[in-house]
Amino acid sequence: MGSANSTMAPLQTLLLALLFATAGHASSLPRAGCSVDVNRSKMPSPQPLLLKPGGSKDVHGFVTPDSSGEISLSQNQQIIIACPGNIIQATKQPQATASCVSGSTFSINGTSYNFTDLACKSKPKPSERIPGQSCGSRGQYQVVQLGFQVGPDFYTLIDACFDDRSYSTVYDHFTMVAEIGGKQNYSRRSEWLCGTFFSNIDMAYYYNRTTQVNTVGRLLGDPKLGSKYIYETNSTSAREDYFLSKGHLTANADFSLIAQRYVTFFYMNSAPQWQTFNNGNWKTMEENVRSYAASNETELEIYTGTHGITTLPNVTNYQTGLFLCVDGGNYIPVAKLFWKIVYKAVTQAAVVFLGVNNPYINKPGSDYYICKDVCPNITWIEWEANNQTMGYSYCCEYDDFKKSVVDAPRLNVTSLLTK
Repeated sequence: MGSANSTMAPLQTLLLALLFATAGHASSLPRAGCSVDVNRSKMPSPQPLLLKPGGSKDVHGFVTPDSSGEISLSQNQQIIIACPGNIIQATKQPQATASCVSGSTFSINGTSYNFTDLACKSKPKPSERIPGQSCGSRGQYQVVQLGFQVGPDFYTLIDACFDDRSYSTVYDHFTMVAEIGGKQNYSRRSEWLCGTFFSNIDMAYYYNRTTQVNTVGRLLGDPKLGSKYIYETNSTSAREDYFLSKGHLTANADFSLIAQRYVTFFYMNSAPQWQTFNNGNWKTMEENVRSYAASNETELEIYTGTHGITTLPNVTNYQTGLFLCVDGGNYIPVAKLFWKIVYKAVTQAAVVFLGVNNPYINKPGSDYYICKDVCPNITWIEWEANNQTMGYSYCCEYDDFKKSVVDAPRLNVTSLLTK
């Protein structure tokens, strides 16, 4: 018996040692399911669309990160990897259904792939669709959907209300997800897309700085006036550059993943916007809206549009409307105002943010301030509202705003989105 007990003691000691050694490392054991941190993990590049099988054909049909930036899937959960307009490099298919194995490993048709290997050959190609719907107060404009054609399905991310006579977007709409705080921080710029509606206009030419100088000079009746108003300071601050930029209506960063953001580069999702304003108060407001959605973990319906035509004094000091294109007629107006309705549908609360798109006006009148300013009631906006260069800006109640901008969308709003 004595010898048996002496044999057991070392074995018990070894087992206890193993128990204590592994107790503090339980978290290092493999976890069932897949997890990708969109800002810390290596993402496929060019990035594919990540879609939910059987999901809705809108922003909610996309697999996107949660508020912490994680894409988490349970073991064997399926997602659709899609590369509209090209193919997945690893499988040579335009799309494939992938099943989560574990960690960052996915299986497609029995073959395992690391998530980073599921890249597209080139970036996904956005598309337009015309659903045959009208918009505007009299139904005088048409709805154009911007998104991605994936096989027989069209995934809409932006709805635009478009005026095909002046080549201008009255407003567009998208849904900001409640998890926008976990968006991919890295943002890649894309080439701008003419699409169907701008196919006969050389937009790159008309946005060229030299062309802008000539266009403004022609409109105001003196070439020197063009270079007076359109110029770059060569300053390190882009806010000091005076030219018309391609002002996003739905911002590039308003979607969670890079692949989704390509859709924001249709010219239909833009309007000529003075760079000082674009990179000033308008940019601050866009950041504030994303921060509001993230901190409150709330989904928002957002409508962004333009109103009126901005003017500058011509050679005889007459206020003259500005357009980006003046060949064969005046097209693509330079808006007097940019506006954004932020609507929290679950509580029917809304606020409208407006900005003056003219850095040369120092005392905007009632034609620029079209509704009562209620910014003191909005606790989460941080812009410099009275800064001329950054763009005079203000806030309005929806009903008050709608009296002046009759073509804005009709919404059931019961309160001001104050906090």
